[in-house]
Amino acid sequence: MIEVKTEDRIQTPNTDMTPAMERIADIMYRSVQENFISGGRPNQWEPLAHLGLPSHLYQSGRMFENIQFSWSDTQAMVYIDTNRVPYARMNNDGGVIKHPGSKKFQAFQGADGMVFTHGTKAHDIPIPQRRFMMFQEEDKEKILQELSTAVFHE
Repeated sequence: MIEVKTEDRIQTPNTDMTPAMERIADIMYRSVQENFISGGRPNQWEPLAHLGLPSHLYQSGRMFENIQFSWSDTQAMVYIDTNRVPYARMNNDGGVIKHPGSKKFQAFQGADGMVFTHGTKAHDIPIPQRRFMMFQEEDKEKILQELSTAVFHE
C-alpha cells in the first residue's frame, strides 16, 4: 500500500484538503499503472524464467485490474485488495514459495512446450521482487506541488 497523510495538527490556510488528496491519489494510481505497463520502473523487472518472456505481471490482468485508490481530507492511498489477489504482495516484495510437493498429475506450459508430470517432490519456488507499489521521483514532485497549491492557493 502507498499512503500519503497530513497530520491533523498541521494548521493550514486551507482546511479542506480533500480535492488535493483526490488529485494526489490519481497521480499515485497512474504511476502504479505505468509501473505495470512498463514492466518495471525505473528498472525493468526480471523476465519470466520458465517462459523466457518479459514480466509485465499482467498475463491474466487480475492484479492490474484490481489496482484501487481512495482519498479523504487527510490521506491518499493506492492499493490492491490482497483478499481478491492474494499473490500481489509476493510479486511486489519477492520471496520464496515452499511447495509441499504433490502426487497429482500436472500439466503446465514450459519454455519448450507443454510439460506433464505425475507428481513433484517438495521444493522452493523463488519469486523475484517486482516492485509495482511505488511511485517515481517525478511523481513525488507532482505530489509536493499539489500539496503546496492546496495549502496556499485553494
